[in-house]
Amino acid sequence: MRKIYKPGRSNVLSNNAMVATSQPLSSEEALNILKKGGNAVDAAIAASAVLAVIEPGSTGIGGDCFSIIKMNGKNAISVNGSGIAPQKATFEFFKNNKINKIDLSSPHSVTIPGAVDAWYEMHKKFGKLDFQELFFTAEKYAREGFPVHEVEALSWKQNEEKLKKNEFSKKVFLINNAAPKFGTKFNNIKLANTLKEIGKKGSSAFYKGQIAKDMVNSLKNLGGLHTEEDFYNQNTIFSETIISKYKNNNIHQCPPNGPGIVVNLMMKLLEKFDWSNIHSDDSKRYHIQSEITKICFEIKEEILGDPKFSKIDTNALLNNDLINNLLNKISLDSVYKSKKSYVTSHPETVYLTIVDENLNAVSFINSICHGFGSGICSENTGVLFQNRGVNFRIEENHPNCIDSYKRPLHTIIPGLLTNELNECIFSFGVMGGQYQPIGQSHVLQNIFDFDMSIQEAIDAPRSFALNGKLKVEKSIKNSTLNDLSNIGHNIEISNNSIGGGQGILIDREKGILIGGSDPRKDGLAIGY
Repeated sequence: MRKIYKPGRSNVLSNNAMVATSQPLSSEEALNILKKGGNAVDAAIAASAVLAVIEPGSTGIGGDCFSIIKMNGKNAISVNGSGIAPQKATFEFFKNNKINKIDLSSPHSVTIPGAVDAWYEMHKKFGKLDFQELFFTAEKYAREGFPVHEVEALSWKQNEEKLKKNEFSKKVFLINNAAPKFGTKFNNIKLANTLKEIGKKGSSAFYKGQIAKDMVNSLKNLGGLHTEEDFYNQNTIFSETIISKYKNNNIHQCPPNGPGIVVNLMMKLLEKFDWSNIHSDDSKRYHIQSEITKICFEIKEEILGDPKFSKIDTNALLNNDLINNLLNKISLDSVYKSKKSYVTSHPETVYLTIVDENLNAVSFINSICHGFGSGICSENTGVLFQNRGVNFRIEENHPNCIDSYKRPLHTIIPGLLTNELNECIFSFGVMGGQYQPIGQSHVLQNIFDFDMSIQEAIDAPRSFALNGKLKVEKSIKNSTLNDLSNIGHNIEISNNSIGGGQGILIDREKGILIGGSDPRKDGLAIGY
């Protein structure tokens, strides 16, 4: 339990259903959909559609999504809604044009948006309400306007210059050439019209016809390689989850091209240590986590990619012999120097989770990659494009080298835990680009090794070993930072927070749902 004398949030409890998203208006919509008779999948899609309007800096229909769906009594299903590269985006094209790295605002950074197709296919398999009904509120906010919340206002201001570079983004996402301020109202009528068409006609409205034509023309005019055929060829992948054991529970992750398996690796390594005499904010805890991050990111950056283009043996990666070999790289008294764990980019995202009254659970993450994506907006649709292509490498024979219709190594990962009876007990996710695997392992440890509540586990101070530095939040104690520095860590104190997160624990014995939402974002958990 949290210390009442300290500022903070209480855990949110309910008997029937629970939602947790990064925006209050999105959480409200998810709850409304559940009360109308929709299930967790319906609520997740509707909540994500609202977020696509009211949190444009992090998500949108011009981006991607991943999800883990656990219908009660059924096996968990992975949903991969990540976008493909255009057919013409080959290594040879970039080599011949002397392009060694994809720029954050380049049309080459724009992969085909995968989210809308994933929403539609998820709904066809699992949804209850009419698809159109899931878009009414999102369309209303886009057409009539919504109040800009605090964290989103900050992100908007930080990306003002990026939005000014594209003539359509400037017109759609800025007011008098400036980012809308906290507490002001903002609308996007072009996006409202697009959402209305998607609601009425499904994903075909987005991937075929006038909307697709406009998106392709907008990108082509900037030198993009995209075609209408590329949009038509986008598809969603349904598969089994990757599962590993942790304290008699099963950790579920989406398979590559997502990096979810890194969480499985990290938790297997963390289980090798004795945590009984280590406090949650002890320098030893942050040190071990930092070292595990580096050795696991070496594997992520050297091995993972789109499995359709290079074989990835996930079972071998979770083999106990490999885990022990990785463990031998970790010293408690010194810092591991890694040159292979450097990442291509460090984007942002949104995460939400829903558990309905039938205990169906959805762990759901949607993103346009970096803040306001590529900064490129389609001329007549109000769609802001992601820049997920920056996660590709332009290195021949690398598993994550760009190629026709290839999906880049992603950052966004939903998480889910089941017990020995194959019942969902925890649906959760942590935002923050490359931080996400570390964030998930951090939250899991906080709950299961340090006996924290879900809200405490999300609130706890964070660190992140990234590209030769140990990034830390200001809330970590100076004595802890001094200890880490003395071991050899290159400390960088973040001016902002690291990531965000949501989670819902299911106490099946008591019949209670327990929700938590990260104060680092604008959102909330709420149930009924």
